[in-house]
This record gives sequence, structure tokens and C-alpha cells, in this order.
Amino acid sequence: MQSTVALNIPHPGRALSPYRVAVIDVLSGLMAANIWGRLGWRETKRRYRRTAFGPFWTTVSIALFVTTLGLVWSNLWNKDPKAYLPYLTAGMILWVFISSTCTEGCAAFTLNEKLIKQLRISYTLLACVSVWRNVTVIVHNLTIYVLVCIYAGLYPTWATLLVIPAFALLAINAVWVVALLAATCARYRDMQQLVTNILQISLFLTPIFWSPEQLTGRVAELMEFNPLYHLVAVVRQPLLGEAPDLSHWVAVIAMAVFGWALTLAVMGKLRHRIVYWL
Repeated sequence: MQSTVALNIPHPGRALSPYRVAVIDVLSGLMAANIWGRLGWRETKRRYRRTAFGPFWTTVSIALFVTTLGLVWSNLWNKDPKAYLPYLTAGMILWVFISSTCTEGCAAFTLNEKLIKQLRISYTLLACVSVWRNVTVIVHNLTIYVLVCIYAGLYPTWATLLVIPAFALLAINAVWVVALLAATCARYRDMQQLVTNILQISLFLTPIFWSPEQLTGRVAELMEFNPLYHLVAVVRQPLLGEAPDLSHWVAVIAMAVFGWALTLAVMGKLRHRIVYWL
């Protein structure tokens, strides 16, 4: 695997511009799906070794949380549980994916210190490993949503197919976020705690438990500037059988373009220093 991982990463002695090295890093990492797919799956099996349910422990936890909170809050807000539970379940599953990807992504480079120091490996590949591991977990968690939909009598529509490009955009954004967080946390180790605290606060500022229609005035307008709202909504609406609003598509695509441009700029300037920060 050593020669395969380092195949497209240029030797430091070659006269290549830092920006071109960053582009090669990103492209070689994204295209090595056979490698980050196996590494992500191996990491999943390692984490849940000798457990009875494996990743389904997260599924059980979300199921208990959604059932308890959904039944209580639907009564508090005078909402039909059959309408509120699918909304809450889809939102929580997506939030767990985003939150876990960001918090685990902070350590994507530091946990692979030996691998980085031994091989000319693509940093983007390591980011893909972190995202892919959480993709496998969200597939398990979707079983909760299927059961909730059966209970609520919610059936797929043609708009449900839009969940495929929507989740692809979410994953594309997740990779560059992990790459930047991992590089930042390699230099400043306290950043991981800061990211965790920000995500805890963001959970209540993002429409997961409540809907944007409950907001009025200027607060409702400020919600459009919450990137997490668009990342959740663009996938949740197809899961609910609705086509996502155009604003969500525009916001998520804009985040992907800006994020990857920023990632290339940062990697081009600082990529060679990461190994010394570990």
C-alpha cells in the first residue's frame, strides 16, 4: 500500500510551485477512493471491535433521543408527532454526521503522525478517510429514519432522489472542512476544544429541533447566513419528500467553491510545515 498511497505525491526535491503541489495533493487524495475507502472501513471495524452492536450503538442512542424529545416537544409546540418526528429525525441524523465529522476531523493528521512521517502521503486522502468513516455510520443511522417514516406514513417522492446530489455536496464540503481543521489543529491543539464548543452552541442555533418558520423579523433573516442551516436543509428536504429551495443549493455550492479555493491556498502555503507540527 505504501507505493500506492505515495504514487501521485511529488518528491520535495522537484521544482514545483506550492500551489501545484496542493492541487496534486487534493486530486490524488480524492481519486484514491480504493485506499480511503478501505482505511475508513478498517477504522470503523477497529473502533467497534468486540462490541455486540458496533456502529448501531450510535443508532440506538439517536433513536432514544429522537423518540423522547420528539414526543415531548411535539406536545409542547402543539405539533402532530407524525409530522414532527420525521423532521427531527432527519435533522438529528445529519447533525450527528456533521458534528462527528468535524470533531474527529480535527485529529485526522495528528492520529496519523507515523504514517505522515513515513510516507509522502496525500493529506486530502486522510481527510477523505475521516469523512468516509462517518458516511458508513450515517448509513446505519438511516434505519431509524426509515422506521419513523413508516410510523408517520411518509413515503418517497420523485424529489427524494435529490438526496443523492445533495448529500454528495455535503460530503464534498465536509472533506475541505476536515482538511482545514486537521491542519489547524496540528498547529494549535486547543482548536479541537474550540470546535467542540462551537458545535455545541450551533446545535441550538441551527433548525434541528425547531423550524425556520417559527422565527420572525430580523432573526429570520439572519438564519440565511448560517451555513450549517443550508448544509442540513439541502439534504433534509429531499428526505422529507420535498425539493430543496434554490437558496440552499446556491449556498452549498458557493461554500464548496470558496472552501476548496481556501483549502488550496492554505495547503499551498503551509503543506510542507504540517509534518513538523506533528
